[in-house]
Amino acid sequence: MNSSINLWKLFIALLAIFVAIAACTGSNSATPSPSPNDVATVVAATMQAIQVQATPTAMPPTAAPSPTISLVPPTSVPPPAATRINFLADATAGVVTGTIQTGQSLYYVLNAAQGQPMIAMIESLNHDVTMAIKTAGGTSLLNAGQNLNTILPITEDYYITILGGASAENFTLTVETPARISFDVGKNNAIRSGVTAGGYVVSYVIFAQQDQRMDVDLNGVGKEAALTIYGFSDGQPYIRSVTGATTFSMKLPISQDYIIDIVPDAGNEVSYTLVVTVK
Repeated sequence: MNSSINLWKLFIALLAIFVAIAACTGSNSATPSPSPNDVATVVAATMQAIQVQATPTAMPPTAAPSPTISLVPPTSVPPPAATRINFLADATAGVVTGTIQTGQSLYYVLNAAQGQPMIAMIESLNHDVTMAIKTAGGTSLLNAGQNLNTILPITEDYYITILGGASAENFTLTVETPARISFDVGKNNAIRSGVTAGGYVVSYVIFAQQDQRMDVDLNGVGKEAALTIYGFSDGQPYIRSVTGATTFSMKLPISQDYIIDIVPDAGNEVSYTLVVTVK
């Protein structure tokens, strides 16, 4: 309603302007006076333009605002403060003993190389003390178990959490990381020398193919050490130290890593020379 009144006011104002123009030009004979039809045409055109402008135009559809996405970088949980397990020189195993309370967690860490086997065992009187093992990056290798046999995926620190059981108990944690044997180019044998430091078992690992023959000779130990050899994948023992054997020869049944343990008698420190041949 208000818009119509305003339009009529504008029409009247325009009409008054054209009348005034006609009156002023009437005294000048050189300039022809606009006819009423001319005035009406101009006014009509003006009104049409005004009406077009006055017509509300549809607003373009408003798109819904895009949701704000917050990219939160993954947070890495720092490993706990842990007691480092350091092997003795020449040793491939470490042993930790202690006491753990009900529901308590104890933390240990050791460094090991990619491709090394890790053999970890936790023992307690009631067999309810367990362990969890993770990489430094948080990847779980074992969750609340008592034994781990695996090939390590990367060279780094590995974190072991000892988990208390239903009562306070003494525990023994044993971790072995056998040293890998590889042959020089053009060779089919390797020689390793050392000592059973601390009276611990010294372990080596070598990969061999099915139907290859493996010969192992443990020299310089007399009766103070013997061989244990077993398959890492199948867990099959092929010779045990209790036999007192220091030599081994066998056509291998499957392709896998083979663990060679030098086991000292009565925890003695024994110097040895190990010769391994695969052909």
